[in-house]
Amino acid sequence: MKSLRSSREVETVSPIEAERIIEALRYGIPARGRVREFTVGRETQIRGLTRALEDNTDASSSTGKALLVRANWGAGKTHLLEVIREVALERGYATTLVVANAQGGVRFNRMETVLGEVCRQIEVPATERKGVGALFSAYAAVKESRLPRALRDLRSDISAAGTWTASDKLRSQAIYVALRAWVTCGDSNRQSVEARVEDWLHNPVPYRAQRQLLYSDLVGKLRDKFRDPRPDWRFYSDGVFVFNTMGHRQSWDALADLDLIARLSGLRGLVLLIDEFEDVIQNLERRDYKQAAFLNLFKFFRGDVLGRSYFAVTPEFAFKCKQELLSRGVFDYDFSQFDQLPAFEMAPIDTAMIVQLAQKIRQVHGIAYDWDPCTVVSDTELLTTCRTLGASPLPDRVRRAITGIVKLLDDHCQT
Repeated sequence: MKSLRSSREVETVSPIEAERIIEALRYGIPARGRVREFTVGRETQIRGLTRALEDNTDASSSTGKALLVRANWGAGKTHLLEVIREVALERGYATTLVVANAQGGVRFNRMETVLGEVCRQIEVPATERKGVGALFSAYAAVKESRLPRALRDLRSDISAAGTWTASDKLRSQAIYVALRAWVTCGDSNRQSVEARVEDWLHNPVPYRAQRQLLYSDLVGKLRDKFRDPRPDWRFYSDGVFVFNTMGHRQSWDALADLDLIARLSGLRGLVLLIDEFEDVIQNLERRDYKQAAFLNLFKFFRGDVLGRSYFAVTPEFAFKCKQELLSRGVFDYDFSQFDQLPAFEMAPIDTAMIVQLAQKIRQVHGIAYDWDPCTVVSDTELLTTCRTLGASPLPDRVRRAITGIVKLLDDHCQT
């Protein structure tokens, strides 16, 4: 077996980085930034899944494209989203990974909560900063001369040639106000303005009752930085600072604007990754909440949100959604909508793939803790362990297999 130290794939892994990888694997998850190195088998399927990210689409325009990523429990749904995330960042997209969690406040029947999580989790290539501020900073820092002419013209239209009076090029007035404040605030106000913008867009729900504060910090105190003829009452009457009115219309508009801002920042757009959407079935208690969440799902696939969206679900997702509605007495419903959602189904991880994964883990473990596991833990022992762990019928068998392999290596390393 080829040693990891001589493998081109991971020859630059330092002992510190190797230990970070093992500590993540100890909990059954690959370390961020190393997900593809611990993705085994199914290479052709994964290339097909990420091929859309390679499209040389016109950077000045975007359409909404959504896809269900179907994989069995234990086949690595979350892992696949992490693979897409890494590929997207590498290809020049901004990304955001949202975990649906009704009990934790990310409720797909209330799009303002989804928007807040999207803003909190935004990542931009080549920066460690996370959140909507990373995207706004990329917009402010990009050299416009490097953008296509159509995007340069659009940026000029948005800022009204630098006066920032008003613009209809962004759909959401809230995003317009936030971006304008971010770009024009000046150094003396920068820290407080950026903190307010991020706190607002990351947590839009509590700010419903703080509209005067938002007006003061993002408009009133900055009026010498731009020209906006609207009086303060107009911002309140137009609902500029809230995202939950008119069917959460401004939440949808804001999601579309984030994709546009990404492209105006020299990126290829925004990729939304949604995990655990089946939380809608399990944890939204009321029937009308579930129906609203499903309607929002269909809007993603209808193109209401620009950019690319990936939803990780199980193969039985459509069946479970229909059964849930029927069990709640919902009969007058177009159930065919669930079957018509574009989907990409991944094959389950088999024992041979788990063995490949175990070989990689064994070699990284050796670098992390400065020992030679290939001579201590033989191929035969590794194969036997993988067969035992991989035979488990439990839904999280792959995670359990990973943690079991790390434990095996720990035990041998300590003897």
